[in-house]
Amino acid sequence: MGKTSIIGVISLLAVSASWSLETDARSEHFHLGSNAILKCSNKTWSEMIYTIWKLNLDGIMCQISSSNDNLNLNTCNDGKAMLNTSRGESYLQIPGFSKRDEGIYHCESVYKAGSYTSNIDVSLIAPPSVSAWLEWEGSRQVAVCLAEGGKPAASISWSEKWNSTSTTTLNLDGFNKVESRLVLPEGIATGNLTCAVIHPSWEEVHMVTPEIFIPWRLVIISVGTISFIMAILGGLYFTRKHPCRISPKAPQSQDYVEEVEPYASYVQSVNSIYNSSADLFT
Repeated sequence: MGKTSIIGVISLLAVSASWSLETDARSEHFHLGSNAILKCSNKTWSEMIYTIWKLNLDGIMCQISSSNDNLNLNTCNDGKAMLNTSRGESYLQIPGFSKRDEGIYHCESVYKAGSYTSNIDVSLIAPPSVSAWLEWEGSRQVAVCLAEGGKPAASISWSEKWNSTSTTTLNLDGFNKVESRLVLPEGIATGNLTCAVIHPSWEEVHMVTPEIFIPWRLVIISVGTISFIMAILGGLYFTRKHPCRISPKAPQSQDYVEEVEPYASYVQSVNSIYNSSADLFT
């Protein structure tokens, strides 16, 4: 082997020994509507050769890439873009993060001394709305705690360790509904009963005290009854303030009598003449 070949092999081994190949997998969560930022590596553009983002968003594939020779590509066409920090670090920006941005983000970065590859599971995080109430289930009283519209699903526990059951439902919109039902012992006081709701979007536990549940049908009946009573009272008040006055009957017009009397006199005269004629022939 010649001297030149030996030097080439030595150089190749040196390069291979210094070349770094890094891989990892991680998860990232972003709040609804936030400006999400993903970093592939902490290398600056002075060290970078190229970076490629390959996205799988619920079966929809797209790619965003950039290189130091300005061969850039973006097939996502939904606002996502590769940008640089003031230090020259590359990152992927996702404006107005929503559920449609959830998926697997695969990035590949090649720099002068190595490469970095990562699979990032990106998902939405949304806090649930929480409510709690007391209701009757047949002859037993039940405390209900509901955490609805959260992502991921919330965790619910009670301050009392009685018989409880929890169900989690995934709604069609992709958000979760968690309901916990606690059967209360007969005659137990509920003033100090609370349910604790834990969610990754909160730093603290949310404590909720169940309120007495009034069925809507009773509310509707009560409102209808009150409206009916108010209508009656209003009518009585109006009648008292504005009593009905009956106008006296107007005297009958005398014109009709005056028009009838000449006709009656005429009939009487005719009858008198007829009677006199009859007496002459008898």
